[in-house]
Amino acid sequence: MKGRFALAIFLSAALLFTVQPMVGQTLLPVLGGSPAVWSSCMLFFQAVLLLGYLYAHALTKRVDGQRQWAAHGAILLAASLVLPLAIEVDAPWPGNPRWWALRTLAAVVGLPFFALAATAPLLQQWFSRTSDPGARDPYFLYAASNAGSLLGLVAYLAIEPLAARKAQALGWSAGFWAVAALVTACGYAARRSPAYAPARARGKATGSLPMSDRAMWVVLALVPSALLLGVTQHLATDVVSAPLVWAVPLALYLLTFVAAFSARGFGTARGWGTVAPVAALLVLVVALAEVRYPIIAVTLAHLAAFTVLAMMCHARLAERRPHAAHLTGYFVCVSLGGVLGGLFATLVAPALFSSVLEYPLAVGAAVLLRPHTVRADITARSPIVRLLWRAAAVALLIAGYWLVSAFDEGTTGREWVSGGLFAWTRALAADAESAERLVRVTFAVPAALLLLRPRAALLFAGLTTGLLAAASTVRTGGEVLVRERTFFGVHQVTSVQDGAWHVLTHGTTTHGLQGMRGKLRSLPTAYYHPSGPIGDVVFTLVPEGRFREVAVVGLGAGALAAYAGNGVRMDFFEIDEAVIRIADDPRYFTYLSDARARPGIAIRMMPVDGRLGLKAAPAGSHDLIVLDAFSSDVIPAHLLTREAVAIYESRLKSRGLLAFHVSSRFFDLPPVIARLAADRGLVAYVRHDEDLPPDKRAEAKRASTWVVVARDQRDLGQLARSAPRWIRLSANAAKPLWTDDYRNVLGALH
Repeated sequence: MKGRFALAIFLSAALLFTVQPMVGQTLLPVLGGSPAVWSSCMLFFQAVLLLGYLYAHALTKRVDGQRQWAAHGAILLAASLVLPLAIEVDAPWPGNPRWWALRTLAAVVGLPFFALAATAPLLQQWFSRTSDPGARDPYFLYAASNAGSLLGLVAYLAIEPLAARKAQALGWSAGFWAVAALVTACGYAARRSPAYAPARARGKATGSLPMSDRAMWVVLALVPSALLLGVTQHLATDVVSAPLVWAVPLALYLLTFVAAFSARGFGTARGWGTVAPVAALLVLVVALAEVRYPIIAVTLAHLAAFTVLAMMCHARLAERRPHAAHLTGYFVCVSLGGVLGGLFATLVAPALFSSVLEYPLAVGAAVLLRPHTVRADITARSPIVRLLWRAAAVALLIAGYWLVSAFDEGTTGREWVSGGLFAWTRALAADAESAERLVRVTFAVPAALLLLRPRAALLFAGLTTGLLAAASTVRTGGEVLVRERTFFGVHQVTSVQDGAWHVLTHGTTTHGLQGMRGKLRSLPTAYYHPSGPIGDVVFTLVPEGRFREVAVVGLGAGALAAYAGNGVRMDFFEIDEAVIRIADDPRYFTYLSDARARPGIAIRMMPVDGRLGLKAAPAGSHDLIVLDAFSSDVIPAHLLTREAVAIYESRLKSRGLLAFHVSSRFFDLPPVIARLAADRGLVAYVRHDEDLPPDKRAEAKRASTWVVVARDQRDLGQLARSAPRWIRLSANAAKPLWTDDYRNVLGALH
């Protein structure tokens, strides 16, 4: 019997965590590839998981044991009737995309997910009432549940590059039907067990639990949940919003649950709490030094720290588990903590903070939950002493935040905070910016020294949290003019070199910059410099009168508007209205306002996903369509499919061109576009512009890679005759074609 129950729980959990990235993939194309899609999905799934646990708790407490299996079987039957899962969704509503995402998830997968979510606690409770020798402590089945969840994620990562979305949905639906039959059989078998009775599971533990225990269960589940979403948002912003980046932190999160609730045990909470400060210091040093490369090493550092902190919290959670009679109530508290952590990271933090502060705050909260910190607090000699220690921790939190902020306010603050330290590091560093980062790293030294005294564990937590929060908010290299956080990420405009340049960043990726003085003010910079690939395209089209109607997907700072001349109309499609507000404000950038001031130029803003916007445009209406939308470090995959290219081509005039900006630190996209072009009988040329002489660097030119696509080679004019500057792309027929139903993002990794 034990094996049958373990298998049912294992498979139901695998289905739960396979469907999460699968359905997230469905929402990504219509929400601009935003990293916030995953946090919204996680919040929904955590909330439905809580509902499932509440239902299981109520069912086991209020429904006769002989009828519970039939009641849950009816729920599984109802859920099976809404399958197979839908793989296409409607366009988003106007307004907050999060609410649209939650409603869509409820319609697509709500009932099947709810039915599976209730299965694990129900089966554990049913098993605890049987005559099996393991029935007195059924928590090993929780480890089996998390192991199944982990396998589901890993399986999806293996399946996703091989199977189309329709096949994935059909396969998942078939799996649900099989698991529903197995769960119903388990319930029926438990009902017929000779020892089956509600009273048996309770034993002597029929009393109610203290509220303090329930509150601690909630907190110990809340912090790792917030930490999971925080680290995922942090990594997805810097790399790519895709199932791989979503699944790896979630897999580690589940692995810590498996380890914590395993019968063998993988260390105690106190043991993991000893390592936790080192993990927090690792994150702190990386944040203070603003380390971005090598990306794999930085990613591994964040994931290692996350694993240690989550393991510590989950080990404490497992050590505090109650008697089996309180099993469903315990899991309700655990699920409630997960939902509250998701609510904080998904809804509360974006409304309160203009930066991704939920990540450093979750790290600080995890350090605060160390057994060492708790012990240092409760062993205070008196309530007054305890209050003084807590006040000192809060003071250090404020001081840590102020220390970093004051240092980055400018020369005066830098000298006041660091004194001769800055001059000493300046002699060691290659430039002033590196020296500033070295000084910032030294701010972690006082936090490290606090670890020498166990009694100072609470002070360590306070100082580390303050330093982390400041390091995640304040960046070296200039004055922040505006910072705005939306569903699509954190946008920041920074004034550097005493106001000579304004820089627009999304996370750690530069999306545009403009010189604010003299002739540089009208010069397209960065990836749009006249000597770069897009300059070649414009100067090829202008003499032939083929630069009149231009569509641009992705606004940035609006640098492409600098190319607009008399009689030119430019339509910018930008899904994030915050970017439109920033680019349109002459206090930050003047490309758009300057273009509008010139006669005969029309500049229009379209606050919509570029693919959807172009689909609504008239056929044959544009001379040039520029695809320059980025989510994290890569163009969203839904803009690079067979169906998307068909839309673009239909909107081009007879000799029109498509220009794709495909610069990326991690992905090689020209072969993907070559395959798409060949599929439609188009020609494609690529230019890797890595030539940055000193005079061009002084004009803020950046290296870039662009691909130009045309119906005929003659439409490319001089571009097709400028080898090796522009090189014709040859499609590899062995490479799979990206479609709306199939996209292999992993296959495009460098």
